[in-house]
Amino acid sequence: MSLRPGIDVADIDVTGIDASGAEPQGRSAWVIVLSASSACIGIALASGTHLGLVLIALPVFVAIVWQSPRTMIGILPVWMVLLGMLRRLTPGGGNITFSGDPVLIIGPIVILLLFFVAASRGAFEHRSRFATAVGVLSVIAFFEAFNPKQGNLLAGLGGLLFILVPMLAFWIGRTLVDEALAVQIIRTIAVLGLCSAVYGLIQEFRGLPSWDQQWISTNGYQALTIGSGVIRAFGTFSSAEEYAAFLSISLVAWLALARKDTRLFAPAHLAGTATVAVALWYESERTAIFLVVLAIGVMAASRLRMRPIGVLAGGVGAVVLLVVLGGHFGGGGGGTSAASQLSYHVSSGIGGPFGSGSSLPGHIRQTEKGMLQAFKSPFGHGTGSVTLAASRFAHSRTGGTEFDPGNMGIAFGVFGLIAFVFVLWQAVKTAYLGAVIRRDVISLFALGMLMATLFQWTNGDLYSVCWLIWLFLGYLDTSLIRARAEIAARPPPPPAISWRRPGELRPHALEL
Repeated sequence: MSLRPGIDVADIDVTGIDASGAEPQGRSAWVIVLSASSACIGIALASGTHLGLVLIALPVFVAIVWQSPRTMIGILPVWMVLLGMLRRLTPGGGNITFSGDPVLIIGPIVILLLFFVAASRGAFEHRSRFATAVGVLSVIAFFEAFNPKQGNLLAGLGGLLFILVPMLAFWIGRTLVDEALAVQIIRTIAVLGLCSAVYGLIQEFRGLPSWDQQWISTNGYQALTIGSGVIRAFGTFSSAEEYAAFLSISLVAWLALARKDTRLFAPAHLAGTATVAVALWYESERTAIFLVVLAIGVMAASRLRMRPIGVLAGGVGAVVLLVVLGGHFGGGGGGTSAASQLSYHVSSGIGGPFGSGSSLPGHIRQTEKGMLQAFKSPFGHGTGSVTLAASRFAHSRTGGTEFDPGNMGIAFGVFGLIAFVFVLWQAVKTAYLGAVIRRDVISLFALGMLMATLFQWTNGDLYSVCWLIWLFLGYLDTSLIRARAEIAARPPPPPAISWRRPGELRPHALEL
C-alpha cells in the first residue's frame, strides 16, 4: 500500500506494537536499582571528587526513575545540558577532562535504569529491520569492549559509557516515550538552547566568568582559541563542540515548533530562533553551520512531501547557497574585535570549504583512513579506542576521526562498519518516512536533528546530544509501526465500478 508515489508503507515491514505496561515491581527491579546506585557511589568514593553532589543527585534520580520513568526522561535533558556548568561551580570541578569524576556517571546510570524499565515493558518485541540493526550494532559495541587491542579492559568499559549507553536510549524511545512527552522534550531543548545561547553570547562579548576562566587555565583547552587569542564560547557545556551541537539541534527545535499549534507568540518565537542562530554563528564551528543549513533544507523539502531525491536536492541546494553567499560576503581579513574575527573565521571557511584555511579536507582524510582500518584490522581495535577512555586508561595512540564512519572502522572493524552503514540507512529512511507521512513537529524535528548531527551519532564527547538522537529514532520506529498497523486495520476500499458495452460478457464469465 502506498500513501503517495514513492512512499511505500510496506517498507516498514513490521507489525503492531503495544507500548503499554505497568511499572516494574518485585525484588528483581530493586536489585537493579541498588546495584546501579552502589556502583555509582563506589566510583565516587574511589575518586574522591564531587562526592557530595553524587550522593544528593543520584538517590533522587533513582527514586524518580523508580516512581515515574516518564518524568525522569523529561528531566534528563536539563541535567545533561547543565552538567558542565555544575561541574565548574561545585568544589572539585576544576579538572573537566575524563578523570573519573563520578558526576559523569549519573547520566549513564539513569539511562541504564530507564533501559531496564523499557526492556521489562517489551522494548525488544515486534522489532523492525531498523531495530534489529541497532541491536546488532549494540552487540558488536559490547563485545568490542573486550578487544585487547585497545589497551586494557578499563578503556573498553569507558568506551561503553561513550558509545553503547547513549544508543540504549533507542529502546527507551520505543517503549517509554509518547507523543506528548516527545513534544515536551522538543520544547525543553528549544528553551535550554536559548538559555545556553544567551550565556554563550555573554561569554563571548562580556568576558568569561571566573569559574569558566579557571577551567580554561587549568585544562589548557586550545580548541577554544581562534586567531589572536579570541576565545570561543562554550555555554553551559564542557566543550565548544558540544555547545555547537546542542545549539544546532535547538535551532532545529525552534524551527520545527514554528507551527500555529505549537509556536510561541510570533515575535517571541522569532526572537528565540534568531538568538540561537546568532549564537551558533559566533561560536564559529563551521561544520555545525554547514550541517544545520543542510537540516533546514531537508526539513523544508520534506515538509512539502517531496520524494527522496527532492529532499536530498533541497538539503544540498541549501548548502550550495550557503557556500555561494559565504564566498560573496566572506572577503576581507577580519577586524580586531572578537566579533569580527569570529565572523571572518566562519565566513571564510564557508566560502572556501576545500581551501587551505579549511579543516574539512583533513577531516575527510582522517575519516577515509579510519574506514580503511576496518579492512586492515577486520575485528577492530575495541570500543574504547576512539574515545577519551583510551587516552585516559590505556594511553592509546589510535584515536578517533571525529566522524562516525571512520570511528566505526577503527573501533569495530569491517563488520561494525557494515552494521553502522545499515543503521545509518535505516535511520534516515525512518526519519524521512516519518516526516512525509506525519508532517508533525516530532517527525520534522527528528529528521532535522539527524541531519544537523550527521556522522556524529556515536560521538561520546557530545554527552547531551547523542542520547537524544537515539531516543527520537526509537520513538519514530514505534510510531511508524503503529501507523502501518492502523492502515492495515482499515477496511478495503469498495471495488471500482466497471462498465460493459451492450452484449459484452461479464469478466467472470470468460473464466468458465
